[in-house]
Amino acid sequence: MAHSLFRVRLMRLTAHTDYALRLLIFLMTHHPRRVSTKEAAEAYGISLNHLTKVAKALTKGGWIVTSKGGGGGLTLAPHTPETRLGEIVRHSETDCDMAECFRLKENTCPIIGMCRLKPVLYRARQAFFEVLDGVTIQEIAGNTEELRKVLG
Repeated sequence: MAHSLFRVRLMRLTAHTDYALRLLIFLMTHHPRRVSTKEAAEAYGISLNHLTKVAKALTKGGWIVTSKGGGGGLTLAPHTPETRLGEIVRHSETDCDMAECFRLKENTCPIIGMCRLKPVLYRARQAFFEVLDGVTIQEIAGNTEELRKVLG
């Protein structure tokens, strides 16, 4: 029986993480104004329901502050512009394991004890997060005027 070593979404972010980063960019673009989740969903042409779940997760993580009622909406927490992308991605991605052998309890690979692939994949994952850790939310939304033209 062949064992599946790689997962299909190798190094691909989930929609949840993609939307989380997009929402943070949108909030940076409109900072300090409060915005509605609906406004951001319409600007990106994405599901309001899905973006609402993303906003709740970012609120729970402490990167977004929400307020209800008239004049309510979403705004960035004070520390969020300086937050590293790697922190957001690690929070949003539920599974960063690149191969089955990264999960010790579920590993069925017969060559785990002698395989030289796992250390290479591990280093690749580390390099991926090192790049993300080198960039802040503020940096990816630094072209505010251009973003406003596209996002409204």
